[in-house]
Amino acid sequence: MTPLLVSSTHRPGAVLRAAALTAIGAGAALAVAHFLNPFLDPGWSVISQYALGDQGWILPVAFVLLAAACCFLAVGLPPGRLRRAGRIGRMLLFVAAAGLVIAAVFAVGSPLHDVGSLLGNVGLAVGAVLVGRDLRRGLDQRERYWSAAAAHAPWVCAVLMGALIATGTWGVGLLNRAVVLAYIVWIVLATRQVTATAGH
Repeated sequence: MTPLLVSSTHRPGAVLRAAALTAIGAGAALAVAHFLNPFLDPGWSVISQYALGDQGWILPVAFVLLAAACCFLAVGLPPGRLRRAGRIGRMLLFVAAAGLVIAAVFAVGSPLHDVGSLLGNVGLAVGAVLVGRDLRRGLDQRERYWSAAAAHAPWVCAVLMGALIATGTWGVGLLNRAVVLAYIVWIVLATRQVTATAGH
């Protein structure tokens, strides 16, 4: 058994805290990249363009932090809370992490960067829905509502972003940022749900 899996067995709280902190760290890194590149119009430019501006190394750091958050969350999820769909979602979190690392390593505009971005987005968006459904069991009605909203927000924002891309409408960049923010919010919320219901 690997040290990481041992940690998740005996100290699940620490692994889940690491997931939340690395997700928040990814958001903070993207915020720094935004303020260092005021010449980029957030309505038109997607976040990958931060890699082409000042301090372009910050974007890969954000991607790696988000990948780490996906891995920590996947490892910290208690197997007893997951049914078949949730287990598939858990594996998709690892796929998303791999995609984010690929996107971080390869330059913006390269085919491998695009493949990595696709894996990261699909893995996280679908994984959030599948895992989120299982995590909602046992929550009260209000908590289930917010949990469902957080789990579905990434793909909803992604679909809206695709519609703007197809029509060439301003706001693509804002929705791209909304997708990433939705990922971060869902990861943090998922860690809180698991921690709050531990042992129930």
